[in-house]
Amino acid sequence: MVDAEVGCYLYGIVAADLRLPDGLTGLDDQPVELVRLDDVAAVTSGLNADRQLARRDDLLAHSRVLDAVAAVGAVIPVRFGSLLHDRSELLKQVLEPDSLRFADMLRELTGLSQYTVRIRYDEVRVLPEIVAENPEIARLRQQTRDRPEESSYQARVRLGELVANALEAKRGDDAQMVLARIEPFSVALSVGEPGGPEQLIDVALLVENRRRDRFEKAAEELAAELADRAVVKLVGPTAAYDFVGAERTDGWA
Repeated sequence: MVDAEVGCYLYGIVAADLRLPDGLTGLDDQPVELVRLDDVAAVTSGLNADRQLARRDDLLAHSRVLDAVAAVGAVIPVRFGSLLHDRSELLKQVLEPDSLRFADMLRELTGLSQYTVRIRYDEVRVLPEIVAENPEIARLRQQTRDRPEESSYQARVRLGELVANALEAKRGDDAQMVLARIEPFSVALSVGEPGGPEQLIDVALLVENRRRDRFEKAAEELAAELADRAVVKLVGPTAAYDFVGAERTDGWA
């Protein structure tokens, strides 16, 4: 048996003087290390060059490394699955062409962490709100409740349209309220598209590390306030996944 050639798996870019967390391992439990060039360094680990990168565990390991590094310093995340032949290729293709630009990006990210706030409605709780607030919806709901689907088809279609429109309006109002509560703690934010009718908001924020405690407290207070009608999930602090686009990293992000 001939050992598979070991390639260089890339997680992200950091400042050259960053100290990695002790004992940090990545894909296949390989030790994570830095490959330095001037003021920047690549966060890497060894990985068999013929290794297929498709497992959920691989993606989780990739994210775990980035978030562990983000806890100790600024990091530019690199897209999952970036495997280079060796250190020489890593230097020539990634670090040498853009070391100055990476250094500028890292300075922008220094002292900042990403948080993601995801809020989903509890449909069982929110639907009665919609019915109570909309007389026509209440009327149509009562009208179609005990009637066969065939004889009430048009009314049911109209009811569905009204509920969808009312939910969209409610989502807009609630999203404005949520942003008003958390945006003051951020230096930048990115609002994602709703992932379904029950999604109230999915927003990523860059938060100054010195204000993280106050931001987390505000998020906890928001979750308590919405507890009877929505579920609030706070993810972070993490690497700045939503604030480093591919156009700024020549496709490596």
